[in-house]
Amino acid sequence: MYPIGKWTCAALLVLAGSVGAAERTAQPCDGATLQTLAGLLGQQGWQAPESGAATPVVAAACKAWPDDPKLEVVAVAYSTADDKSEPGERNLNLLVGQFDTASGKLVTRVDDSIGEDAMVEIDSSSLWLDTARYRLAPDVRGFGLVIGSVARGASCPDAWSYDDFSLYAPQGAKLKEVFRTYLRQWTTLEGQTCSDRRTVIERSQLTLAMGNESHHGYADLIVSAKVQREQEGDDVGAPKTVRKTVSYDGTRYPFEEFSTFWQSQP
Repeated sequence: MYPIGKWTCAALLVLAGSVGAAERTAQPCDGATLQTLAGLLGQQGWQAPESGAATPVVAAACKAWPDDPKLEVVAVAYSTADDKSEPGERNLNLLVGQFDTASGKLVTRVDDSIGEDAMVEIDSSSLWLDTARYRLAPDVRGFGLVIGSVARGASCPDAWSYDDFSLYAPQGAKLKEVFRTYLRQWTTLEGQTCSDRRTVIERSQLTLAMGNESHHGYADLIVSAKVQREQEGDDVGAPKTVRKTVSYDGTRYPFEEFSTFWQSQP
């Protein structure tokens, strides 16, 4: 299950979410693909969530698989037909897979869920697929899924994490999540948000690259954090980059969901 949010601040969340969305192009799924996926899962009535029609599909993303033009990477967050829960209170199903457009079959898949609450709410723009060259092994190429939340959350937190990222590795007919973390975070170094006191925060944005060495058959991941201090909306000093190498342990890449390696002392 994906608990998307940790600490939230309404104003910062709106700004942060808009920045993330602006950097990403839309990845719509066509109606035929959604209807075929619905049939494979024993569902019905699936339409694009952007269509405005009543549909169990809350969010969906589809993107061509770079190594095979017949395959699409798909991610769909959906409710069951009889679920009448309000947004922010739903327990959504999550399908992630590789879809063969020629045969109409899922060649790999994993089924998960997203539990909504006061800090977690999914809308039509919440899913985004990352098909960068994650060459985990000579015969294994992974891909990422970013899940965003539009929930308002708490009003005056001291930190915030968003853009929940999972890296998946195809293993036969299954997809395995081998790495997970939040890509964007900020934390308070001095003062308190929503107060008249001097407040200094430190924000980070993570990116991933493949390393040259391998462990247990998978290449290392190089996690880079671009870190910037900020006071009352203005940058303080120059940004810095902090890097960490993460090695596969035979099961996954062990890494903090809410990373701290980039954080400075006040």
